[in-house]
Amino acid sequence: MIIQRIPTGIPKFDKLIEGGFPDNSMILLVGYPGAGKTTFSAQFLYNGATRHSARGVYVCFAETKETFLRNMMRFGWDFERLEKEGRVAILDLSVTREAGLQKNLDTIMETMTSLNASRLVIDSFSAISMGLKELIDIRVMIHLLYRFLKKANCVSILILDQPWGTSALGEGISEFLADGIIHLETYFDENEVFRRRLRILKMRGTNHTKSPHEYDITSEGFVILNKKVSRSERRRAER
Repeated sequence: MIIQRIPTGIPKFDKLIEGGFPDNSMILLVGYPGAGKTTFSAQFLYNGATRHSARGVYVCFAETKETFLRNMMRFGWDFERLEKEGRVAILDLSVTREAGLQKNLDTIMETMTSLNASRLVIDSFSAISMGLKELIDIRVMIHLLYRFLKKANCVSILILDQPWGTSALGEGISEFLADGIIHLETYFDENEVFRRRLRILKMRGTNHTKSPHEYDITSEGFVILNKKVSRSERRRAER
């Protein structure tokens, strides 16, 4: 069975995953502060709208819509124009407890349907879960969100914020439900220079790269660099 691929358009990234994300997949994008999670996700949506006629929805839970639009313009990505043209929708939703989550999901689904969108970004799951105190509530929410994303029949990126110094990647169950997991790391090298590297930990139905790859955030957005992370560099960064 041939798996349909949805290209991200991010320079050199699609080559690491056989041409793009599997169709109708839920991707966890986990990373430290400053790792470029929002940039990666926005670039995926922007490239879809401008290169592949793929409509997308970006859901802001962690920051305001105004902040998102302003920050994306630094890359030359005019999401406000795309929204006016009906090619994307930017939703500014508030973080609510479990009882209010269903209302937010209904709003997202209505927007996806009216726009006929095939790409979705939720930024971030961590912000949503802040309204829940009990682990069981978070697990219920994860299952609810997973069923919703599968029903939406789209490629979705679910952003997870990882605090510095922690090793856990998600909320326990989310890693098992996800079709793909991308980990964005930041660290300082032996010269105290700020560096970034990417690891693909999971991508169902895909012979993905098994090596970490350096990347950077440039004026053009998220870019995979030519140089791979060496073993010595990995050992120094993991000390």
